[in-house]
Amino acid sequence: MDVGKAVIVAGIGCRKDTTVEAVLTALQDASRKHGVKFDFIATAPIKAQEPGLLEAATRLNIALVVVAQADFESAAHRTMTRSETSLKHSGSPCLCEASALAALGPGSTLIAPRMVMGDITVAIATSGDDE
Repeated sequence: MDVGKAVIVAGIGCRKDTTVEAVLTALQDASRKHGVKFDFIATAPIKAQEPGLLEAATRLNIALVVVAQADFESAAHRTMTRSETSLKHSGSPCLCEASALAALGPGSTLIAPRMVMGDITVAIATSGDDE
């Protein structure tokens, strides 16, 4: 990573046992729609062992960061969208948005609200550094 370059992360939420193909398609769609390339992907502890997420990171040759629960909870109030289902299961109003924000820390911002693609949600956050 270059000094001074903005870091872009894709926060991902999904239903249990979502396929790697679905994850890859969702990431590709999000990347294309927002004109960004992801430095890594992030998710919440509740999704840490999802095979589709793990395999997608491997195939893309990027890291899958499972954010710490405390960081995930701290980022919850900065999400743009609210899902009662997400709140019930993960403790955050938007798992993918909170994951992306938590992965980059308190100075991060969302590029846009989450995208819902079938059983997957993707949110893109940036560190906000100058490019």
